Amino acid sequence: MRVLSRTRSWTARRPFVAGCLLIAAGMEIAIVPVAGTGLVVHTGVGGHAAFLLGAFLAAMGVTLWCAPEQRLIIAVLAVTAALAAFVMANLGGFLLGSLLAITGASFGYAWTEPPPTTRPSDEEVG
Repeated sequence: MRVLSRTRSWTARRPFVAGCLLIAAGMEIAIVPVAGTGLVVHTGVGGHAAFLLGAFLAAMGVTLWCAPEQRLIIAVLAVTAALAAFVMANLGGFLLGSLLAITGASFGYAWTEPPPTTRPSDEEVG
């Protein structure tokens, strides 16, 4: 139970869902060029861009978890990478990766830290 409560408190203080969506988007964009064969023979510019943009989006997702105070700039960079992936990397992972990245970046941009919970003192209660 202790581990579960620690995990809940850790995820409550960070834009956790936004980071998960960005990581999923990065993985989806990076996997699309090799989905059919499993072996990369010649990827071309689109394949290399997909690997780089996918890794960048996944890194932005992890950075949202580790540095939530930088969420605004991370969200802007992630949307920019998602739009670049749409043009450069197989329509952004057949549109699904770009949509996941834009949604995750929007969640990260809109996230605010919850207010600290304080217990009422004895004087306030009675």
